[in-house]
Amino acid sequence: MNRFGSSRATVTTLALVSALASACGSTVKSALPPGAYLPATIAVLPPDYSADIPRERVDLVHEALITELRNQNFVVVEDRVTRAVCSTPQCPERKRLSEDYLVDAFATVSLSSFSKNNFVAGYYNQLQGDVVVSDTASKELVRVNHTEDESGGLLLQSGQIFQAIISSVKNSGDQVFEVLAERFAKSVVEKLPPHQTGIRTTQSEGTEVGLTLATAQWSSPATYTVCASGTPHSFAYLLRGVSRTPLREVSPGKYCGKFSALVTSPESGIEAIELRTAFGNSVRRDVDIPSDPPCKLTNRLVANSDESVAVLCARIANDPAHENIGCSPTLTPCDAEKIVLFEAPAPSGPYRKISEVRASSLKPPKSLNTVAAIAVGKGGLSSQPEQLPSGK
Repeated sequence: MNRFGSSRATVTTLALVSALASACGSTVKSALPPGAYLPATIAVLPPDYSADIPRERVDLVHEALITELRNQNFVVVEDRVTRAVCSTPQCPERKRLSEDYLVDAFATVSLSSFSKNNFVAGYYNQLQGDVVVSDTASKELVRVNHTEDESGGLLLQSGQIFQAIISSVKNSGDQVFEVLAERFAKSVVEKLPPHQTGIRTTQSEGTEVGLTLATAQWSSPATYTVCASGTPHSFAYLLRGVSRTPLREVSPGKYCGKFSALVTSPESGIEAIELRTAFGNSVRRDVDIPSDPPCKLTNRLVANSDESVAVLCARIANDPAHENIGCSPTLTPCDAEKIVLFEAPAPSGPYRKISEVRASSLKPPKSLNTVAAIAVGKGGLSSQPEQLPSGK
């Protein structure tokens, strides 16, 4: 009787696992025109913890998706940057990611269910969810609905029931979810259409690589842009300290990336651009990463007793008079090539330019008019105007 009961249990378990496994697989819906490519630069938006799945498991799938996208040569924005910019999983700040980090697409992962089943004869686990890639206008480009499963322990023949028990015990821990998460992410990314960095022509698949230009300059008081020119259709990276960040090929042979000084912490060590071919040949060129950001004059203008105005915690042209005065965690050092002064009969204007100053001590004109100052940095990048305080 026990033998027949064990056989019936085995048959029932096998039938149940077979029925569950039949629901596995992927469904892909693509809105891309035939032959079109996915964008190569992606931000994976913050996880949505609303599903009835433990937070740490959602994070495992989120991290696995980022890793697998990078393994397939997608350029993925650092997760800490995305989380710092986005206020919610839907990320209403997508425009900022697009503008500041040259993001062309957004990926979201939402899990619908996870089940872990231990049977007398073994185990069966299943993870189901969607990964959606959308463009900068929030238009859905491709959706992959995938169910990943894992089973084991069904080794009941020839006296191997003990192996089934061992497999079931291993499945009782939570580490099985990490394996499922990695397999889920790999399966989903394999279903995605090819992306733009996958385009290779016969002429571009050579072993020679050249790098003719590498620059880094401020594009706003909070962001700087790194660009390089060299062999088209190569892989470009910014090397800084021990980190390596991909640059995007914005046009054939031109590679750029935008970085935020508010998020990117300075690192000591090498600062260079590297170009690498698909065959592994590489070339490097040093690049000077800007340290002090362009000047914003807010809270920097202070009236002196001699009726002059000092620009605090700033180096103006080659004048270091006040660059170490007044600095604080909220007022950090900055650089400006010059200060331009404007005058108007009233704060509402109209303003006219009256002088340019290349020093950190300003002498306002002796008049009753309103005087405003603008800091101009390298490349002509200017700050917002600030009204000069009275020195009287």
